[in-house]
Amino acid sequence: MSTRQERTEAIGVLEREFKQAKGIYLTDINRINVEQMTKLRNNFRKKGVKYIVVKNTLARIACEKSEKNELAPFLKGTIGVALASQESMAPAKIIKDFQKENKELLPVKVAHVDGSVFGAQDAIKLADIPPREVLLSQLLGCLQAPLANLAGSVNGILVKFAGTLEDLKNKKQSEAH
Repeated sequence: MSTRQERTEAIGVLEREFKQAKGIYLTDINRINVEQMTKLRNNFRKKGVKYIVVKNTLARIACEKSEKNELAPFLKGTIGVALASQESMAPAKIIKDFQKENKELLPVKVAHVDGSVFGAQDAIKLADIPPREVLLSQLLGCLQAPLANLAGSVNGILVKFAGTLEDLKNKKQSEAH
C-alpha cells in the first residue's frame, strides 16, 4: 500500500469488518504453505467466514476505531484474521480441524467472540460448544421435562380420582338394587 488514500480505505474496510463480526480470531500463519492456505480459506468460505491476511499497523488502527482495543497487542508477526459474521464459533471448529491435520500450525493468538475475549487455549475450546440452535433445543427440553412430569402426575391423580368415583357409583347402584 503506497498511498495514504489506499491505507485509509484499507483501515475503513477492516474497521467495518471488525464491527460487523460476531467472532474475530487472530491466528499466526507463519510456516503455512500456499496449498494449506488455499484449503483453509476454502473451509472458512464454506462456513461463511472471511479469512484475510492483514498488515499489522493498519489492523491495529482498525481495532482502535472499532473499539476492539484488546486485540491490538496481539497484532505481531504474520497474522491471519478469521471474521465470522453469522456463527461466531465456526472459525474455532475450522481451526481445530486444520490443526488436527497440521500439527503446530495456525495457532490462535486471541479471539473476540460475542463481546468476550478468549486467550489461545480457550479460543480452541469454543469449537467443542454445540451450535446455538442445539443449545436452545437442549434448554427447551430441560424446561419442558418438569412440566411434562407435572402433567403426567396430575393426569395420574385425576385418573385415580375418576376410578374411585366410578367405583363409588357402582357400589351405590349395587346397594340400591
